[in-house]
Amino acid sequence: MSLDDATKADHFSLDRHIRSISHYYVGTLVAVILIVLVIYASMQAVLERHSVQQNISFLTSNQFIEFHQLKSTARALTRGATDDVVPGNVLERMVDDLHQQIVKIRDTSAQLHSLRLRLDKNAAPSDLDLRLRAFIDRTEKLGKFVSADRAKYSSFWGGIEFATASDGAIMRGFQLEIAQSFTKSQASIVAAKRISALLILSLLVALCVVGAAVIFPLLKKLRVEYEKKQVFERELSILVNKDSLTGLSNRRSFNQALGGLVAPALAAGGDAGNAAFALLLIDLDDFKAVNDTFGHQTGDGLLIEVARRIAATVTAGAIPARLGGDEFAILVPGLAHHAQAGELAMRIRESLVPPFAFDGHTHRISASIGGAVFPDHGTSAHDLIRCADLALYAAKTERNSLVIFNTAMMADRLAESHLRAGLFKAVEEDEFLVYYQPKIDIGTGRHLAFEALVRWRHPQLGILPPGRFLHLLDTPSLMTSMTEMVVNKVARDIRAWRDAGMAFGSVAVNMPETTLICETGYRMLANAVQRHALDWSDFAIEITEDVFMNKYTEQILATVLKLRERGVSIALDDFGTGFASLTNLRNFHFDDIKIDRSFVSEIGADVKSEQIIKAMINLAANLGKSCIAEGVETEEHVLFLRQAGCVIGQGYFFAQPQPFETATRGLRSILAAA
Repeated sequence: MSLDDATKADHFSLDRHIRSISHYYVGTLVAVILIVLVIYASMQAVLERHSVQQNISFLTSNQFIEFHQLKSTARALTRGATDDVVPGNVLERMVDDLHQQIVKIRDTSAQLHSLRLRLDKNAAPSDLDLRLRAFIDRTEKLGKFVSADRAKYSSFWGGIEFATASDGAIMRGFQLEIAQSFTKSQASIVAAKRISALLILSLLVALCVVGAAVIFPLLKKLRVEYEKKQVFERELSILVNKDSLTGLSNRRSFNQALGGLVAPALAAGGDAGNAAFALLLIDLDDFKAVNDTFGHQTGDGLLIEVARRIAATVTAGAIPARLGGDEFAILVPGLAHHAQAGELAMRIRESLVPPFAFDGHTHRISASIGGAVFPDHGTSAHDLIRCADLALYAAKTERNSLVIFNTAMMADRLAESHLRAGLFKAVEEDEFLVYYQPKIDIGTGRHLAFEALVRWRHPQLGILPPGRFLHLLDTPSLMTSMTEMVVNKVARDIRAWRDAGMAFGSVAVNMPETTLICETGYRMLANAVQRHALDWSDFAIEITEDVFMNKYTEQILATVLKLRERGVSIALDDFGTGFASLTNLRNFHFDDIKIDRSFVSEIGADVKSEQIIKAMINLAANLGKSCIAEGVETEEHVLFLRQAGCVIGQGYFFAQPQPFETATRGLRSILAAA
């Protein structure tokens, strides 16, 4: 399982448990709320019953007092009725008081009955209620008799003390009722306490059950997730400092290690002491071509194997790292001498010599290595990397080489930096010139055509050849601007030669790939032809074999075909030094093959180079193409090429690249000789 898959699985598991936590939390919350509601409802019922019982006790006590008041009023009334001295109006007030007390005691009785029904729907009147009701009925009759009748019917009440017997029974009933009410009230209090304790205990038990059934498993899951998170963070901490493809340290880890090696010297005020170390930067040569041709899977396999070989070559304690792409770096603590750094770089380069085999293909790859030593070449991480970069840049100009930094290299790099900065101004100030080198018929010496070669008229350094600055045109826009300037100057010069009636043949212009990927190059020539009223056949373009390794090869070849259909001659430049295959030659629409000067210069010195030249000439003839030899500088070159069947030559033997005026004089001499 990859890190991404593991990360996704952990995130899914964590999300699932988070959702589980939410569900458990909601379920627990609902359960607790239900338990609290049950407790609340139960407490409400208990307290309500206790409140009713308290009200019964209170009303019973009030009823007892009201009974005593009624009894006293009734006795006073019966005595007053038999006493002639008591005025009639006093008796009437006593009758009114009697009626009010009867109403009051009946109302209390009704409230008590209602409260008892709340406790027991089947509650029946007690003996006290019946006796009290009978007493109230007789007392009510007493209030209805007039004063004379009270004396007359006094025997009805049993003399003055008319209710002694009933009074005693009722008093005992009240004593019993009050005692029972108090007992019931106490019982309700005890029941409320017990029920409250039981409900609280139930809540605690419920919470314990929830904790055992939900919280504890949840906490266990969270602990597992936490442990997994810790493991993941440890692995992530390792991966943060490791390159995911090769397993070497990555750029972040490399920078930290470099800072750690430099820090002691900085802390000691710049005195490195025994803290010397070497820094090597490694860049694979032509890795992009392998990646584009065989795919990223092969490229990744190649990088993994390169990393393995580098790690196996360095000594213990060294820190190999992949900085990105095909760039590697090595920190070697304790390596203080330039020679030792060079020896290590040599061993690394030799470790890459054995071929790499992937998917049935054998690949060979080389590396350019640049190095610097601390503190000789820099006392800070920034300065040391800059020096190693300069050394790597110098190594890459030759490829498969190694360079340890020195001060002369710094001077060269500074000079190039000034040139690169001046190139932008060169475009704006129209500082580029066009020189013309003739192409000559080797057999007759007749002029056939020109190749336009760019020069830079530098304000301080004078006329600079393309080898001094073309490699500095590292942006497509700058390269396109310079090419367009060259095309316009060539078109202007062609127009001048045409107006003078000179037979110049055609003029070949080197077209970089960036102008052919889209129709920029085509539009350049189209605009020049239209502006100066030229023929398309007045131009030829030269492109290198690298075009076959470009990922936009199809677009480039489509633009080339479109130009060729217009009558523009197409030449394959520097043939034999790039990546052209026979399949490319079969499918590519071109007119000429240009033999690179590196082969021509070996004529008379290297038999293999001579055989290669002959093979190229025969190949071109069999394909129906012309063959142009570059770098022809001696008569021996001319004789060999003529015998081999090469028709066209170009080089210092015939003429050096010339400015427009010199080339024009040469054309005039040809015209005069004719």
